[in-house]
Amino acid sequence: MKAGFGWPLGITGLLVATVAGNLVMMRIANNDPSFSVEPDYYRKAVFYDSTMAQSQRNLALGWSVQLAADSIVPGLPTRLRVMLRDAKSVPLTGATVEVTVLFNARANNLSTARLVEEAAGVYTAAVPIQTPGEWEIRVKAARNDAHFTASTRLSAVRANRGSGGGQGVP
Repeated sequence: MKAGFGWPLGITGLLVATVAGNLVMMRIANNDPSFSVEPDYYRKAVFYDSTMAQSQRNLALGWSVQLAADSIVPGLPTRLRVMLRDAKSVPLTGATVEVTVLFNARANNLSTARLVEEAAGVYTAAVPIQTPGEWEIRVKAARNDAHFTASTRLSAVRANRGSGGGQGVP
């Protein structure tokens, strides 16, 4: 090897190591399950006025949402209950209810379920809540011409060993 030829190889090696390190970091960043982007965020931003109008309709309706979930049993879906009440706190019957659930620490994994009315104003579905912690529940309810939306949090808890289920904290 000629004298003075080592420094170009050193610089080339340093550049190759930098590119390889950047590629590794990009792969790690893109495979992070805790990273999330709100679906359709651009469309939501463009139609922000309609989101604010929906908030005003929600207030005018006066409907309220209360959530409860069974305790988490590994390997089984968790039963979610949504209780809807009208402005006079009367159970809201005959509504079409849909929820989107997402675990806050893994917000890129969204699950949607349509709920069935189990009792007056109580709508249920089995949802894939398998991890204890804070979950965001986005509720869409419609009855006749009225459309209501709400977003709330639920703390999911693991069932006691041997209990096989039970009530979670609403």
